[in-house]
Amino acid sequence: MTSTWTWILALVIGLLAILLSSGADRPGLHLALAALVCLGFAVLAVWDFQRLVAKGADLPALVSATAHDMGFVWAWAALGMYFTYVFILNWHEWWQYVLAAGVVAALCFFFSATMSRDAETGREDETMLKLARYLTIGQLVGMLITMIGLVIDDKMPRDPQEPDWAANNIFFFGAAALALISANALRSPKPKKS
Repeated sequence: MTSTWTWILALVIGLLAILLSSGADRPGLHLALAALVCLGFAVLAVWDFQRLVAKGADLPALVSATAHDMGFVWAWAALGMYFTYVFILNWHEWWQYVLAAGVVAALCFFFSATMSRDAETGREDETMLKLARYLTIGQLVGMLITMIGLVIDDKMPRDPQEPDWAANNIFFFGAAALALISANALRSPKPKKS
């Protein structure tokens, strides 16, 4: 699995990108940077997953890595909205979305740690693996619906006069990254047994 420090560095760079662009009141730049950051997250996660598959990692290790990587995307969304709307912009509904994304990030990290312990002991809990698959499918569908809904509701791209323009960039591109990570996890072949 890619180092947690690599993900922390990506998270910090991703946060700085969106915070500096929202602080400079540059909605177009914010949109482009949010897209670039989330593309980077997706590429890092897919590369991580494919590298583990090539090494012959077992299914719990793959599930752990995927949940870990998803957790960082959710954490980026939560922290990005928190810092944006506490220190830079003004939108009174921000806290609900921060709370939801933060809870999902924590659940992803918890699930990752649980599956990592299974991987270390060579245990494959079929119930947990099925749950992981169903949650990944649910997340993929949910993220696609979120993206389509934002476009249909004319919230993407969002009018910069609206206070939630930065949040909508985070929602849309975070959802895109999570959809790509989920789709990769679902379509990838099972690892080769040694």
